[in-house]
Amino acid sequence: MGKFKVVSVSAPSKVILFGEHAVVYGMTAVAASLNLRTRMRLRPHEDCVLVNFPDVDIQESWSLAELKDLFRHKPSGDPDEVDHVYLDRIHDFIKTAKSTIGAASIICFLYLYSVMMDEVGVVPMEITVESEIPLGAGLGSSAALSVCLAAGLTGVLHQIKGVEKNIFKDRSSSVNKQVCKLAFLSEKILHGSPSGIDNSVSTYGGLCSYLKGNLQPVKIKMDLNILLVNTNSFRHTRDLVARVKERLQAYPEIIHPILKAVDGISNKFLTLVQNLGEDENEKYFFKMVGELVECNQNLLSSLGVSHPTLDDVCLSLKKLGLFGKLTGAGGGGFALAILPPNLPQKTITTAKNTLESKGYTCYQASIGGSGFMVELEK
Repeated sequence: MGKFKVVSVSAPSKVILFGEHAVVYGMTAVAASLNLRTRMRLRPHEDCVLVNFPDVDIQESWSLAELKDLFRHKPSGDPDEVDHVYLDRIHDFIKTAKSTIGAASIICFLYLYSVMMDEVGVVPMEITVESEIPLGAGLGSSAALSVCLAAGLTGVLHQIKGVEKNIFKDRSSSVNKQVCKLAFLSEKILHGSPSGIDNSVSTYGGLCSYLKGNLQPVKIKMDLNILLVNTNSFRHTRDLVARVKERLQAYPEIIHPILKAVDGISNKFLTLVQNLGEDENEKYFFKMVGELVECNQNLLSSLGVSHPTLDDVCLSLKKLGLFGKLTGAGGGGFALAILPPNLPQKTITTAKNTLESKGYTCYQASIGGSGFMVELEK
């Protein structure tokens, strides 16, 4: 039986600044990592595989014999695509409502575990997950979990196989790429047809642009701070992505230009960042960014992915001279406002107090932190 030392791994949440939904159709999005992280610990167990996800009130364990029987049916086709027959078999195996976040997390774990550990067999372990990221709110909580699973299981696998250039010593582009690829497979299980931006940002971190699977770092000559507002309205990313797809199919001559306009906003922001300190000053930069934020929100609303709570947040912010937009899939979840550096703290405090009095939750955060981190516990 393979032996390994305890692995600790963490991955960041993300925020999409511009480009929601358009990115699903091969257009540009701008995103960044946040300092809110999901943390995972994988340690050896004597005789079973146990998962403990306290944030979603899930604790399950299986004997090695049970898992060996399940894994006999693991997919043998394209490793980059989800085998839905096998997925259904896993769902039947766990005997839990498929729609719950906890069940979805377990399904992703069992799928990735069976695919990744194929070379070494069923390895008994205990996995514990805790997250600072609000669940199902558009900040990439599922992607952070997926990256943690991919990186953590890779760390276990590399130890058991005795890989010299392992994930703890060699964070080469090929290792990062493999983690990102496996996390994307997990995201497909959760969301159907995700763009790949969430798992990419959670893998690599920083401020970046994303286009057709290609993540590019974006250098900016200042720190960007944002106000995040949780509407505390739960929504399903898969349903909202499907809603836009249905509208695009029904009204392509209307919806496609809207998506192209969203793409144009992303590229305009990237141009502003590139010219910052050269052709333009900070005051002009933040004036233009505010206008782009407002325009982006209006376009997303026309796609049918806003929500009364999001509209209320944006209106409340506008009364204070700030511009807000949804981030992520929409339909609830989070809104954001980019905060100019010279904005009086009194204005931020007033915005927080106003929004929290309506039942929303506010966070002030900087963006662009590190991607996933993995280490052996001593």
